[in-house]
Amino acid sequence: MRAALIAILLCCSVARATPREDFDQAKQAYRSGQYTRALPLFNALLYPEKKLADSTETAEAYLALGICRYETGDTPGAKREFEQALLVNSNIRIDPMIVTDTSAVDVFNETRLTMQDRIRMDAERRRREELLKIRESYIGVAPHSFALNFVPFGVGQYQNGDIGKGAFFTAAEGATFITSFGVFSYLVSTYGLRSTRVPLKDAETVRRLQQLEIGTGVAFYGLWVLGAIDAYLHYQPQVRVELDESALPPQLRGLMKPEKTIKPKPPKTSLHLAPMLTPDSVGLGLSWEN
Repeated sequence: MRAALIAILLCCSVARATPREDFDQAKQAYRSGQYTRALPLFNALLYPEKKLADSTETAEAYLALGICRYETGDTPGAKREFEQALLVNSNIRIDPMIVTDTSAVDVFNETRLTMQDRIRMDAERRRREELLKIRESYIGVAPHSFALNFVPFGVGQYQNGDIGKGAFFTAAEGATFITSFGVFSYLVSTYGLRSTRVPLKDAETVRRLQQLEIGTGVAFYGLWVLGAIDAYLHYQPQVRVELDESALPPQLRGLMKPEKTIKPKPPKTSLHLAPMLTPDSVGLGLSWEN
C-alpha cells in the first residue's frame, strides 16, 4: 500500500513539472555534454508544439536541440533545428564555453550564411517584383491621326497595326489606280482630251480601253471607300507603346532583361605523368585528378 502511494506521489510530481523546469533539466544535461539524454527533453519542449512562451528560451532550445542532433550523428536534422533557432532569433550564437566541438560550430555558421543568402535573394526577388509592378504603371502612348483613316493605299490600316490588310489595300488600289490612269493617259495622248474624230478602225479598241479605264477607276474608288470604312472601324485614338528606358527613373531601368544566373564553376581537373619503377621494369604512369 505504501509503495503504491509513493508511486502515485511521484507521478503527480512529474505531472506538475512545468515547461520551465523541463527546460532547466534539458539545459543541465546539454551543458554537461549528455546529448543523448538532452535530445528527447528539448524535442518534447518543441514538438509537436512549442511549450516555451519566451522567445529567447525557444531559440536556445532549438539551438541546443540542433547541437544534440549533430553530436548524435543527425547532421540534416541539426541544420533544420539551427534554421528554426535563427528564425526565432537571427542574432543567436553558439557559446564556445559550452560547445567545444568546432565542427558543430562550423555547421551552424554554414547554416546561418545559407539562410542569410536565401533571405537576401528572397528580398531582392520581392523588390524586383514590386519595381516591375511600378514599371507597368508607367504607360507610354502614341496618338493616332483620325484623318489618316481616309487616306488611300492602306495608310489607315498601317496606322492601326493591320499590316496584312494594309498590304492588300496598297497592292489592290495601286494596281487599279495605275491601270485606270495609264489607260486615260494613253487615250489623251493619242486622241486628245475631247477628241470626236477617232478613226473607225480604232473605234472598238478605244471603246474597250475606255471601259477598262472606267472599270478600274470605279474599282479604285470602291477599294478606297472600303479601306476607309475598315480603318475607321478599327481606329484607336492612342495605343500603348514600349517606354523608352531613358525616360524611366534609374531604379526602373533594365528590369525587363532576364536575370543573370551564376553557373557553378566546373571542378578543376589535371592530368599527371609520373615515372613508375618496378623491380623488373621502368615505365610512365598516367593519373587523372579531379
